[in-house]
Amino acid sequence: MMVRTFLLCLLIMVTAVAKQTSDLTIKRIEDEKTFVVITYDEQLKVGDRYSIHSEKTQEIVGLAELISSQISPAGYTENHFIVLRILKDQIVFPGHRLKPLILVTENPNYQGGTLLMIRSTGENISSRYKPLYSQGFLVGDTAATLDQDEFLINYLGQVYYGIYPRLTVGTTALVNAAGGLNFLAKYRIHSTNENTISTLITFTRVPDSTQSNLNLTFLWDSYSNDTMVTHNFLSLAVLAYDRAAETTAIKSFGSSSIQTGYEFVLKNWNRVLIGPNYNFEKKTIGGYLLPRLQHRLTV
Repeated sequence: MMVRTFLLCLLIMVTAVAKQTSDLTIKRIEDEKTFVVITYDEQLKVGDRYSIHSEKTQEIVGLAELISSQISPAGYTENHFIVLRILKDQIVFPGHRLKPLILVTENPNYQGGTLLMIRSTGENISSRYKPLYSQGFLVGDTAATLDQDEFLINYLGQVYYGIYPRLTVGTTALVNAAGGLNFLAKYRIHSTNENTISTLITFTRVPDSTQSNLNLTFLWDSYSNDTMVTHNFLSLAVLAYDRAAETTAIKSFGSSSIQTGYEFVLKNWNRVLIGPNYNFEKKTIGGYLLPRLQHRLTV
């Protein structure tokens, strides 16, 4: 009888601890943007995002991100969260529960917005939630770089690889296969929640031509508001080498240009891109308007 009682008490204690470590409940509200969740044995990862659920209805009332964790003298951990978005004019209260957001595939509860883009590295998440690496072959790059060991391949044969989070290299396989040579390297100089600044070096030798071009591009992405990103770049033709000097048409391949574009993030995470372009060498003004959706592979 005593053995049964002891085993029953042990089972109750184990159940209580398991519930205590897996039940992420808001303990207190710090201010209008932050709140605290207490955990005991469970270690949460800073940067992870969670959905906030009503204690009674289990309805999602908002989204939050873990910004810091601190172990108290009593042995428990105070996890500080920041509210990213409140849904449907709801209010966050103590007692509301948190659940990890699964972003490996499409999540209808995680609606599009610049504030909710995942710009931290090393996360196994769908590329739809990340900043665009490129606006397309005819438009140009953004200031974003790939994560470490992340590949990006498009239908034009452009291949990009993240050597580490700040440095991405790439090439155009079709140009190389046709007897030309193409190589690029993009380095992210500065990144905050509001701005990302990068520099891009591109070398191109066109197939069946004596023309080679070296371009230096400065890229600046500004997160203007909750639904729009402004993409700016200045591309300078550092070197245009032509051994035969027999053609001028190819010189535009590495010509200097300046461009400002606007990326609108829709609720389903599709993007609409629009913007003007000015080419210094040709003295022409152009522009673009196109939808954009990209897929990336991390290995």
